[in-house]
This record gives sequence, structure tokens and C-alpha cells, in this order.
Amino acid sequence: MASLRENKFALALVAGLVLALVVGIVFSVSARSRRVAAQAEALNAAHEAVQAATIVRSQLELAVFQDALRLNGVGVDSGATTAAATKATSSLRDLSSSVAALIAAGEGSAELEGNAKAFMVAAEAVVSGLGSEEGVTSDAIDGHYDALLDELRPLRNGLASSIDANGGANRWTSAIAGFLAVFLIPAAVITAYFVLDRRRRRQHELEVTLRAERAAHTSREQFLTAVSHQLREPLWAVRGISRMLGNDEALMAQPHMNDLHTLLAGELDDMNGLMDNLLTASRLESGAIDFAVESVDVREETKAIVESLNHRGAQIYVAMDDGVVEADRRRLNQMIRNLVANALKYGGPNIEIKGHADGDTYAVIVVDDGQGVPKEAESDLFARFSQYSEGQNLGLGLSVVMSLAVGMGGTAFHSREDGLTKFGFRLPTSTESAVAAVATYEPPSIVETKSKSE
Repeated sequence: MASLRENKFALALVAGLVLALVVGIVFSVSARSRRVAAQAEALNAAHEAVQAATIVRSQLELAVFQDALRLNGVGVDSGATTAAATKATSSLRDLSSSVAALIAAGEGSAELEGNAKAFMVAAEAVVSGLGSEEGVTSDAIDGHYDALLDELRPLRNGLASSIDANGGANRWTSAIAGFLAVFLIPAAVITAYFVLDRRRRRQHELEVTLRAERAAHTSREQFLTAVSHQLREPLWAVRGISRMLGNDEALMAQPHMNDLHTLLAGELDDMNGLMDNLLTASRLESGAIDFAVESVDVREETKAIVESLNHRGAQIYVAMDDGVVEADRRRLNQMIRNLVANALKYGGPNIEIKGHADGDTYAVIVVDDGQGVPKEAESDLFARFSQYSEGQNLGLGLSVVMSLAVGMGGTAFHSREDGLTKFGFRLPTSTESAVAAVATYEPPSIVETKSKSE
């Protein structure tokens, strides 16, 4: 009996020690998991810092190049220089917040913080010098940029290696805990182990999926941004040449030259609109788009857009009531341009833009006398790359209109009446409605967005 009691005591002691060991292993796995999560956040911050610094450098080089053209008497659009400087300034803020996150997480060094500050100071000096008569170069930021990336890249690689190492250690410790649980405390410990193991695997899968999605989104954003910037530079050059040709009265007097010039200007506008829509669609899908709501005179905004399209030889009539909407001016401009571009490309020769108050919203409607779209295609008109007819699709324009309208508390619609095709959107006229819509906005799936009848 004493021997039995001793055996039971020993067995209980061994079981208790094994349980304590298992609990210790579980805590170790949990601690490593938390460490992996913290390092994953730091890794994301390091990646975003590298991306922001790269964007700052490329945008400032573009801005300096445009400024140099200005100083050399070459006619360039100052808006391109301003846009590049604005993008660089925005990326500087992103860089500052990413470096601050790394320092707060204990992953950044004093050298990293110092190099980041030096780079930002040099970049801000370049931005301040743009537009001056003395000119400015971007050479001063190159050394600071290289020094900053020499700090960020090893840090980023080290975090990635550490995450992989912790993941491997988690797998080994989990296997040991499973072995002990199976042989010494079968029922309860096995159940607990499988629950914890399932959670661990799920967490690991979520982390892998999250990293893959972030990497895919970042790669797509970088690709679209790079393509956009690479294409805009030659487009600005071609646009400048087009304007020079258009101002040459003798050249324009030659047969067919005016038609060719109008065609060239229209294609340039379409290409610029396509790049804007690509970037907007990507940001809408990722939820990375912001709306700066303000009061906008929609009639005056529309008239300005129509005047800017005169070079295309388009006959566009504006018949709009006075009205003010609460919207992001830039996105409103993009929505109107997309509807007009759609009418110019697919509609009839006569185009009219109408506008009127509709309850607590204002409706903007682009009307043309074209053939319209088949009934069976109407349900997918606002889907991305919706098929318009065999071999043709509507691209991104209408889907971007719908998503932007929803994001600002409105909607988009289509109808066909009395031989006229109508595409339009409604936006709120009250500040409260617009602000509430933007605050609760969740990015819709552009592919699945359907049209709504007027």
C-alpha cells in the first residue's frame, strides 16, 4: 500500500512536473508569438520607411528636372513640379511616422534616427528651393539617402530573419509539448495542446496571409506609381509639343492638321485619365483613399472642365442649375471628367451636362444621343472593365465614378429615355451627410458594384 501510494505520489509529481513543463512551453510559444507580431509591425514600418524615402528621392529628382527646364526657358506645366513636390512632402511625413514607430518599438538606433532627420532636412531644403531664380539640385540628398537605406535595409532583413527564426523555434517547442502530452497526461493536456496548436497555426497562417497581401498590395502600388510617373514625363513633353503646334497658325492652316491636332490632344487626355483611374482604383480597393470634403460650386467646376476640353473640338453644352455640393473637389473633378470621357468615346455627337437639386442631394447628369448600351449589359455598367459590346469594354471610368460617389455619401446611375443615354451621380448638399459618409466609408468591391437606375 505504501509502495502504491509512493508510486501514485511519484506519478502525480512527474505529471505535475510535465504539466508545469508543458505550461512553460506554452508560455514560451505565446511569448514568441507576441514577439513575432511586434517584429511584424516593425518590419512593416521599416518597409514603409524604405518606400517613403525612395518616393521622396524620385519625386524630388522629377521636380528638380522640371524646375531646371523652367530656368532654361523650356515651357513646362508648373503643376507637374508642384505635384511632385507635394508627393515628396507627403512621403516625408510617412517616413517620419515610420521611423518614429521603429524607435518606439525599440528596433531603431540613434544612427537611424539621425540619418532620417538629415535626409528629411536636406529634402525639405530642396523643396524650399524649387521655383527660385537660382535653381536647386537634388545632389545634396543622395548621400543622406544612401546612409538612411544603409540603416534601414539591414534592419528590415534582420527583422525578417528573426521572424523566421522565432517561427522555427515555435514549431520545435510545440512538437516537444505534443510528445509529452501524448505520453503522460493524455486527455486534458492533449486537448489543450491541440487547441493551442490550432490557434498557433491559424495565427501563423493569418500572419503569412497578411504579409503576402501587404507585399502584393505594396508591389502593385509601387508598380502603378512607377508606371504612372514614367508615363507622365513623356506625356508632358508630348503635350507641350502639341500646344506649340496648336499655336502655329501657319501649320494649323494646312489641310487636316487641325483634325490631327484635335485627335492628338484627345488621346493625351484619355491617357492621363487612364493613369488617374488606375491609381484611384487601386487605392479604393485597399481603402487607402482619403476624401477632403469641402463646399464646391458644382456648376462652376463643370464649366471649367468643359472649357479645358475645347481643344478636343467637342461640342459640350452645360445646362445646370446653381448648386453647392459637399465633396472632395479633386474627386468630383475626376468623376465629371470620367463621365464626359465616356460620352465622348461611346456616345453620340451631341453631349449635354445637366444638373439640378434632388432632395438633399445634387444630381449631375451627362446626356448624349448615341445608340446607348444593350439592356442585358446595363446591370454591369459600373463594374470594372464591363463589356460594352463584343470586343469592347468600358474600362475603369464608370466603376471609379460609382465608388467615389459612394465614398462621399452619394451614388451613380444610368438610364435610357427618349433616345438619350444618361450617366450621372448624386452627391449630398449638407456637410453633415458628407462627413458622416466619409467617416463610415468602407471600400466597395469595384468589380461587383452594380448600376442603379435614376
